[in-house]
Amino acid sequence: MLMTIRGRIASFAGPIHDRLIVYAAGAVAAGLLLPSVAARLSGGVPYMLGGQVLGVAMTLTLGQFAVVARRPLPVLLALAAQWTVLPLAGVALFKVTSDPTLRNGALIVAVAPAEITSALVALLAAGSGAVAITCMAGSLALGIVLTPLWVSAVLGPSSHVDRLALIAELTLSVAVPMVVGVGVRTWWPGLHRLRSRALDLSAACVVLVVFVSVGSARAFVLSASLLPCIGLCAVLLVTGYGLGMALAWPWRHHAHLWRALLFPVGMREFGIAAAVALAVSPGAVGVAGVYGAMLMITAPALARRLRPVQVDPGSVG
Repeated sequence: MLMTIRGRIASFAGPIHDRLIVYAAGAVAAGLLLPSVAARLSGGVPYMLGGQVLGVAMTLTLGQFAVVARRPLPVLLALAAQWTVLPLAGVALFKVTSDPTLRNGALIVAVAPAEITSALVALLAAGSGAVAITCMAGSLALGIVLTPLWVSAVLGPSSHVDRLALIAELTLSVAVPMVVGVGVRTWWPGLHRLRSRALDLSAACVVLVVFVSVGSARAFVLSASLLPCIGLCAVLLVTGYGLGMALAWPWRHHAHLWRALLFPVGMREFGIAAAVALAVSPGAVGVAGVYGAMLMITAPALARRLRPVQVDPGSVG
């Protein structure tokens, strides 16, 4: 009897990456209930982001990236689309929203680069990890220049974003873990057997980031601004996912490719959005937190919906 109960608990609890939506929803609730704990963990966010990238990178080899390099058009189009259409959607929301906090927050989220978690979510949808992580990393690299440009163009030149700080954070959170993870996986083929565990590492780090993000936005979540903020974030999410699907449509007959393009295009990096908001419009940090919570529930749900029933996300390349 006891073994049966333990088996049912284990079946329900894991693997973490395959139940990301459940854990993310739990992290949202925990962040609202335990904001002080979330605040104490906030200094570790860059390392949590690095863990997300490392987990996905440990499932990929250099050879997979060579295939992407030989056919770069999908990635280039994805980068072009997300840095034009989505920022313009943010500008439109900025123009039609009267509340300064909400309008600034919507703009900042819209001009943030691709969400670091998007590579993991693409894998969960049975998309190509190499294509997804290339789109994500390329977007983050462009974001060092383009995010500050979009912010200053709309909010004014006095809205300064520290590019050096962005470079330092992205080096720690993306470049180093990606190089280490891919290098280890390439030179140690047997690591393939730990693929599911690597994705669990990435998913666990996602859950921690959501917990910290929601905890930091607790006061905003409990304010009267929550409902209009949810509306704005819903518009950004629908626009992002819609753009991702439209961009990926020409490759609809290559399922692993279009699933890989959808999520980096559709998901914005709410951690970077929060950092930018702190620098130029501190009240808008809550918008990034609400967006992040909604994103990390809707994206895994969409990935599960798109993933073929017979495919285990822990075995997808």
